[in-house]
Amino acid sequence: MPTSFLDSRNRLQQATLDFLWRQWTTLGVPGSQASAGDWIIDPEALVLITTEVGRYDARLLDSVIDWLHTYGQGINLQRLRRLKGQWGPCDERVLSGIAEILAEKSVLRKWRTLRETFHFDGPPEPLFISTTHAPTPLLGKPDPRFEKYGLLRGQWQPRENAQLPRPDHPANLLWCLRALFGVNARAEIMAWLLTHESGHPASIAKDTGYFSKTIQTTLNEMEQSGQLRSERVGREKDFRIRRQEWCHLLPANDARKFPRWIHWPQVFFFIFRTIGLLGQDDSPQASIQLRSIQLRGFLDDAAPSLRESGLRHQMTASRELTGEALIDAVLQDVEFLIRLLDTDFLKEAQ
Repeated sequence: MPTSFLDSRNRLQQATLDFLWRQWTTLGVPGSQASAGDWIIDPEALVLITTEVGRYDARLLDSVIDWLHTYGQGINLQRLRRLKGQWGPCDERVLSGIAEILAEKSVLRKWRTLRETFHFDGPPEPLFISTTHAPTPLLGKPDPRFEKYGLLRGQWQPRENAQLPRPDHPANLLWCLRALFGVNARAEIMAWLLTHESGHPASIAKDTGYFSKTIQTTLNEMEQSGQLRSERVGREKDFRIRRQEWCHLLPANDARKFPRWIHWPQVFFFIFRTIGLLGQDDSPQASIQLRSIQLRGFLDDAAPSLRESGLRHQMTASRELTGEALIDAVLQDVEFLIRLLDTDFLKEAQ
């Protein structure tokens, strides 16, 4: 094998953390990471993946909580719950602890609907995990809002240095549309139509994380404004918008091109499952046959999500491969994921 599972996991995990930093700093989290690129940021999918991967970077997770403490009203909680149930990834204990903190503010009281009830057999565990996957020891008194969910961390205090998402950054298009239309399906519909030629309600619903009936009803209402047009294509009704009339939403120096739509819930699901797969037994005693069985289950469970994400990538691994050939192919796909999380390469993968 060209490299070990453990080494690949650590590299992929760090690449994911760097990528999350870039997306969050584009939304307004203080940091020095590079821009998120020219694709739309999905705030709900970003929150969900951060509850998992953010446990390996205390500064990132705490900065995200601080940002949500200021701008959490812009998160669509109904959509977040739906994406969590459909895709994840999500550490529900971390999300519940965050919800406890945010719900203390009257304007964010609806976040309490995200709290879950847990029953623990053992003692609480540290919230943060080091890059070597060892628990980080607790310093000071534990925060009761996380301890309630079996997680130990120091007291969280707001820093209040989060910034408003820049409206002139293409990646923040969805956030800007929510400011215009409200935190509802209309904003996602507009974002989808502005980044596609046309589409029917079922496709828009699948990509945005809403029920088809919700999208169909909302599209019919929006069509009455005269801004949307529809035509019958077989049994389906295709909708489109005159994108050139909405170019004022873009920065003047951005060549009047709308950002790209990427199905982030599917991408994050695949990345998270890959990290989990690589975290399995990496000892010399792990047989090639055992690894092959694990990888075949992974391909059946997680690989379709990457194919449906909108990225034009043909995976190297397939169920037709066996033994070391299958292991090598999966590790090659991990290398692709690491490069995919680099801004420049992602542009080429579209």
